[in-house]
Amino acid sequence: LIKERGNEPWEGIIRRSMSMKNTICEKLMWSAMTPAIFKYIAANCKNTDTFRVKKKSRKNFKDMLARTPDIGGFTKNPLRICLSGGIVWMAVYKAMDGAMSHEQFGEMVIATMQAPLIKKAFGSKNPFDMEYQKKKVKKDRIANAISDSEFNWMTETIPGRDADEYTINYHRCGLCALGKQEHLEELIPYMCAMDFISADLMGGVLYRTGTLAEGAKRTLNGIKKENTDSNPSCKNRESWESGICDGCTGGLLWTLSCPC
Repeated sequence: LIKERGNEPWEGIIRRSMSMKNTICEKLMWSAMTPAIFKYIAANCKNTDTFRVKKKSRKNFKDMLARTPDIGGFTKNPLRICLSGGIVWMAVYKAMDGAMSHEQFGEMVIATMQAPLIKKAFGSKNPFDMEYQKKKVKKDRIANAISDSEFNWMTETIPGRDADEYTINYHRCGLCALGKQEHLEELIPYMCAMDFISADLMGGVLYRTGTLAEGAKRTLNGIKKENTDSNPSCKNRESWESGICDGCTGGLLWTLSCPC
């Protein structure tokens, strides 16, 4: 039985073949995110050698891709984009060698979400359409089935009572797995902020009761179209807290103020 190829164990070769590659998705994310990232660093992280950080960030990015399990291409699994984005942010944070605080990391995430390409990508979507929401349910099932790795999200989209609202439950989060792998779990909550920004860019408002990163059993995201009424009645507090309420299953009951 041959256990090595040259000087490299087969285990390492197999691991590399199953890890993320620097595909067009990763190249696009790097190109879209880094101008805003390094602009933020230049303005807010004084006495930083930006050239050195860029160079080290690039190396960190490639190294992190090589040790992160692949979760499928972004055409079948759109959340690969989120995982790649998380790798970009963590690669830069590591390159700062302790010169970036957690709060600055959070500010960097927010600044990145205002990058022109990212704003355009989210702004072109209209999730407040019943057909869009029904298609999202099917796409979630396909993406969920691609990989059972902890780096792949387990997503459940629930269409709203009407087109002006919908719910997304995350039962597993790839960014949480990435944070654990890189020993940077404390950064994950700061990345959760991008959900609020992305909802806003799509013309919605996000309501949330908890996240997996904060220890909740699931991340509960209720998205309501901006400037619409958003207070359905709820007569059963226990049902509201569980996300199921008196004929309003799939609405935003668990995220909105309840009159009970």
